[in-house]
Amino acid sequence: MNKIVEIFKQKWIGKTIMTILLIAILIVAFIGINIWVQSMNFTPIDVTKEKLYTLSDESKNQIKNITQKVDMYFFGYEDDNVYVQLAKQYNSINENINVETVKITERPDLAEKYGIDSDEAYGIVVQSPDRYKVLTESDFVTYDSNTYETIDISEQKMTNAILDTTMADKPKVYFLTGHEEYQLDTEMTTLGVYLANEVNEINTLDLLSSEMPEDIDCLVIPSPNTDFSDVEVQKITDYINNGGNILWLNDAKVTDTDLPNVQKILDLYGVKIEKGIVLEQDSSKMILENPEFVKPDINYHEITKDIYNASGILMIDTGKIQIAESEKLEELNVTSNVLLQTSETSFLRTDFNNNSLTKSDSDTEGSVTVGVEMQKKINDEKTSKLVLYANGIFATDILIPISTQSQKIAVTFYNNKDLILNTVAYLTNREDAIRIRKDIGTVTYTPTEQEDTIVRVIIFTVPFIIVIIGIVVWQIRRRKK
Repeated sequence: MNKIVEIFKQKWIGKTIMTILLIAILIVAFIGINIWVQSMNFTPIDVTKEKLYTLSDESKNQIKNITQKVDMYFFGYEDDNVYVQLAKQYNSINENINVETVKITERPDLAEKYGIDSDEAYGIVVQSPDRYKVLTESDFVTYDSNTYETIDISEQKMTNAILDTTMADKPKVYFLTGHEEYQLDTEMTTLGVYLANEVNEINTLDLLSSEMPEDIDCLVIPSPNTDFSDVEVQKITDYINNGGNILWLNDAKVTDTDLPNVQKILDLYGVKIEKGIVLEQDSSKMILENPEFVKPDINYHEITKDIYNASGILMIDTGKIQIAESEKLEELNVTSNVLLQTSETSFLRTDFNNNSLTKSDSDTEGSVTVGVEMQKKINDEKTSKLVLYANGIFATDILIPISTQSQKIAVTFYNNKDLILNTVAYLTNREDAIRIRKDIGTVTYTPTEQEDTIVRVIIFTVPFIIVIIGIVVWQIRRRKK
């Protein structure tokens, strides 16, 4: 026993024990601090100029008053994923929003419910008590063809999904039928799915067998090929005079057949589809070197503002919209906003016996309008809006061959899908929808002057001081020997 006491009296033993205890204390403190920090769920410090990993004030203001319980399930993601970390900030603003990473093997019930069929699959589901919405990682980015930058819209998509699924009432969108239009369950199936995924209630409407619904928010007229009846004209006119909004998709007019009752509705807004097909001569304004595959210029508007500088819209065999003179529009109490127009090098062809893809003497060169918004003031309380596109094909499931594959024009080409979804959101007065675009093409660190000083001290000064102290201690010990 005495020998053990003598051993502990030796200085080097005491110092060794104290060192071990100190190391143990430091390890315990480090683990404890880490556990505490994780339990506090602090927001990561975001030093990017674009604030990629921080919720904007716009999102915070929109979701802070949500009273419904919202679950955000991230299938296939880890907790440290940037999208998961961004989503967790919603919970710090509103405790009703819960974020959870999910492995299919652990929650097969959720996987089956939302159609996630592979453990490697990535998917984000936003679920409220009444409805849910599914997002994919491809929804989180877009591309600016002018600046060649990738744009992060993950916050925009997640915030809008939360808002959409917690809405008290879904907008009612009706597709007109009975005139050989594009059908919702055939040519426009994909568009219908996307509109439903944007939390709209989608229905079809035959005005010969039913009245105009009282709860309709937007009437879609998808390129009628036969004329309206007088009864239908009256019902649509009454809808317009009650402040109703219309999305009208109309393919190019290629025959001399007139649809006078269809034109009666368009005349209320002072517009018509002229006979002819637009072709392009500028290779940068077409795709696949095909003059019929036109990329019109996009003008800034509430509908187009988040695709204004993006990769564009693709229209195939588009027609021309003729807008009445300003005096006529004033008489109709109508104002116009051009959304899409072709380039000055495009030309309108009315001679369909000419199969050449190059301009001929009978063609008319110059920019034409292919997309327009018309606002008709009914009275001080009511305004009817018409958004008319001189093309219906661009919103359909028609397949376009690309290399060895065929792709749907409505969803895979440029911003066709976004244009239609934004148009419906605009016409259904979705004022809660937000648009947040963050440049991730060049993520930059932009510290303040104080932050910059601290970083430089940590990187350069601290290691230098440690080296100097080490040298001094080494010299002192050496002299003592």
